Amino acid sequence: MATIGWGKPKIEICKLNASGDYPTMPDWEEVPTPVEDSTQLNVTEGEKMEAKIEGGENEDVKYKSNTYQFTFNIRMAIGRVCPIDHFDGKVNDKYAVRLTPENELVPGFIADRCTVSIMDSWASAEGGIWQFNFEVLKPKLGEQVKWKVIEE
Repeated sequence: MATIGWGKPKIEICKLNASGDYPTMPDWEEVPTPVEDSTQLNVTEGEKMEAKIEGGENEDVKYKSNTYQFTFNIRMAIGRVCPIDHFDGKVNDKYAVRLTPENELVPGFIADRCTVSIMDSWASAEGGIWQFNFEVLKPKLGEQVKWKVIEE
């Protein structure tokens, strides 16, 4: 077994309640195995702010917070339903998402609060695909993406 966190991940989602919090008893639902190499946590570095002085040097530099997007594709198949209700890609509810690497001893991550969009597509090489885009939002507490060993 690999000692790093690559390979086939386990992805679970949890629909948040109307106030944007976890339900009293969080119900994590495992999604079907994603299309190969489609699962990614993308980070956009926070904007760089520079305090310039005469001559052009920086007196100080500060960065704003990074932003994150978690994406993966699931292939449409006989008997498989989309795990998140949507209408033309629009999802009204907020979700939490967590990823457990193939080696469960390696840290995965949890994003406690996300806005989700879904794109339906089709190609002859892949068939029907649901592309899930989780835009990670600032949670009530802590970091946007929490790295840890995922425990049931």
